Amino acid sequence: MQDELFNPTIREQPAPGKPPWRPESILYPAFFGGPLAAAALGLLNGGRLALPAPHLVAIGAAGLVGFGARLAIAASVEGNAPVRYGAVIAGILVSLVVLAFQRKPFRAYTYRGGEPASLVAPGIGAAIGFGVLEAILILVLVR
Repeated sequence: MQDELFNPTIREQPAPGKPPWRPESILYPAFFGGPLAAAALGLLNGGRLALPAPHLVAIGAAGLVGFGARLAIAASVEGNAPVRYGAVIAGILVSLVVLAFQRKPFRAYTYRGGEPASLVAPGIGAAIGFGVLEAILILVLVR
């Protein structure tokens, strides 16, 4: 007789597909690229981790709320420094939302023997691309 207590709960091999990035690493592109960069990378990584749809919606909503906050700051203050600080703070907060939803699935992935993918090239691309996009949108919508 086999007892359920002794059955492994984590499979030996990682799930097939693209390996996910470390959720903690999304902080760096979020710092330099803002909330949209954090949300975009969080959504892509959430797909790699097979997160449920409500979690992905929450990550996307956090990115939009963070960008909305950045727009509100840009509309209400003069000068560029508060807008830049707002982008950094909003990006970090969105990366914390991503981390809250992805930490446990990523840990399960690594316990199954999976190795994380490198976020260097996608992170730099997201930081530059979404940073420029946010700057253009703020320039067009606020100024």
